[in-house]
Amino acid sequence: MNDIVILGGGGHAFSIADSIIRMKEYNIVGYTDLKEDSSHTFSIMKYLGTDEILQELFLQGVIYAAVGIGFLGGNTLRDKLYDTLKKIGFKLPVIIDPSASVSSTSKLGEGTFVGKNAIVNVCSQVEKMCIINSNATVDHDCEIGAFSHVSVGANICGNVKVGHHTMIGAGSTIIQGLHVGNNAIVGAGSSVINDVKDSSKTYGVAAIERFILK
Repeated sequence: MNDIVILGGGGHAFSIADSIIRMKEYNIVGYTDLKEDSSHTFSIMKYLGTDEILQELFLQGVIYAAVGIGFLGGNTLRDKLYDTLKKIGFKLPVIIDPSASVSSTSKLGEGTFVGKNAIVNVCSQVEKMCIINSNATVDHDCEIGAFSHVSVGANICGNVKVGHHTMIGAGSTIIQGLHVGNNAIVGAGSSVINDVKDSSKTYGVAAIERFILK
């Protein structure tokens, strides 16, 4: 098995770690973070130190890495960590939980995570560093832009285009054929029936644009 390091020690990082273990393709050497996270009652990976040790790990032969930080606003931290890893030379594999269903005709970009019971249907394209979280559905012929997050239980219907750095909230639905812009947020539980502009926020049933994010 190839060794892999995970950046981040919170809940999302441990979810990724659990999927990696279930995949049986990589050996997790541990995780990096500002400090050790002692909130978990189980231990499936050990704390290695801060990100300053990444270069040393790479020189020791750990060439695979996964970003275990979830969507934080504009995703600037995920961007930064991605750039750091690429500059060192790490490879960021696609992580797919064995319970997920991903069509052989779909394409997933590097560093993308597909969680438990998620679906990526036929002829869809998910760009790099996306999160398709537990029980989320990306239906046929969709496009999900880089660094975007489809949250737990969200449903992206067919032929939907989602821009980069966009959050689709938990339990929300995007009706078929719509376009959701870049840097946008769709609130949890929303039902989106119209296109969503760049850098905007929508929420609620029959969601409409509520305000422009600063």
